[in-house]
Amino acid sequence: MKRFLQVIGNVAIMILSFAGYMYLQQFYVLPQKERINFGIGATIVLVTVIIIGLISWAYKYQLRQENDWFFNSKPHWDWKRGLIAVGMFFLILVMQIIFINLFGGASSENQKALDQVQMHSNAIFNLLLVIVAPICEELIFRGMFFNTFFPEENSWSQLLGVITSGLVFAWCHDPFFSKYIFVYWMLGSILAWTYVWTKDLRYSILAHMLNNLMGLL
Repeated sequence: MKRFLQVIGNVAIMILSFAGYMYLQQFYVLPQKERINFGIGATIVLVTVIIIGLISWAYKYQLRQENDWFFNSKPHWDWKRGLIAVGMFFLILVMQIIFINLFGGASSENQKALDQVQMHSNAIFNLLLVIVAPICEELIFRGMFFNTFFPEENSWSQLLGVITSGLVFAWCHDPFFSKYIFVYWMLGSILAWTYVWTKDLRYSILAHMLNNLMGLL
């Protein structure tokens, strides 16, 4: 019963965190010609810090309740795990190239929608894509997801956690299950494996940021 209530509580936290992330996105979708003055900039920064701070606090709160994986343990940074994150980023690039060769170079509906928004939005939208989105999505789809559904570290949790985390991530980016869902599934699974391997969200966030940055270049 205690475990059931903990799962329900964690799911509620995930839903609220995702809702906060959706709300935060609105602050970065501004008309292309709109000037970002001090007031607007300060508001965006403040709301971003508050929402990401709350989501991060919720993730760490879950870890304090149960953390069989020893996620988020210090030290947080070392060059070996940094190389793993960069290596995972290059693996994502290779897999995307393979997919393009197999299925063609057209974009998914999600990517087309993002491209349209980006085309008509202020440059601050790029900060959402490269910085805000990777942080929030990794906290929710990797951190909270494992805390909720795969809290015990074992071989089955690693395999199923990576696959299902990638699938949920893919569905949220391609809810109509087009052929492009495999690209998002691959991306989400590699990021999940990065998290499981390094035991620290900072590295999956880094790989995610590099991937999104590459999409802007």
